[in-house]
Amino acid sequence: MNARLQKILVLALAVAIGFTALPSRSFAIGEAGTAYVTPEFGFYGTGQKEVESYFTFGASGGYFVMDGLSLGLEALAYSFNQKKIDRNTAAGNFLYTAVSHDGYSQNPWAFGANALIRYYPVRTDKAAFFIGTGIGGLFSGDRVPYYSDGHRGNTSNPTVPVDVGFTVAFSPSVSFELAGRYQRIGFDSAGLDGWGGHAGLRITF
Repeated sequence: MNARLQKILVLALAVAIGFTALPSRSFAIGEAGTAYVTPEFGFYGTGQKEVESYFTFGASGGYFVMDGLSLGLEALAYSFNQKKIDRNTAAGNFLYTAVSHDGYSQNPWAFGANALIRYYPVRTDKAAFFIGTGIGGLFSGDRVPYYSDGHRGNTSNPTVPVDVGFTVAFSPSVSFELAGRYQRIGFDSAGLDGWGGHAGLRITF
């Protein structure tokens, strides 16, 4: 066993011990005064031809300001899978055009953050159903999308997510979360409509 693997195993053991040391109280998911952190991974298709799909990874967290209502934040990394769309540009005279690929990247990366609000209309000690929305932004080094119906995409875009999901408890402090999401990226004609979802492990404290 190499040294790196040993360090990973020791860290995993330390995290597991930390979870068992959390207070073993029994509370309904979504109880006022509790907070959570959720590492998550997601995958989305889009409604536009220029970007086939994108995946996300990161974490979200929230605090229940009252029973069944949480306010939170989400920070995600994005990787986009773009189709190569040629853009015709003038090249000196009206009889000739050149294909331009300036600034094109097939797999641009981006960082995004959203402020979230979630409401849990159905919740028990073992499971809960939630709906939510929010607002935020996405920032990339390349334009996303590169080119769309005569318009360039942007390196910064406002985002609006809409979530429907559920969480199932493994223990009083750890549960599994699965959410479907529609997300609008950009409010202009070059923006994207993302359809998909994310999954993660929620740690409540």
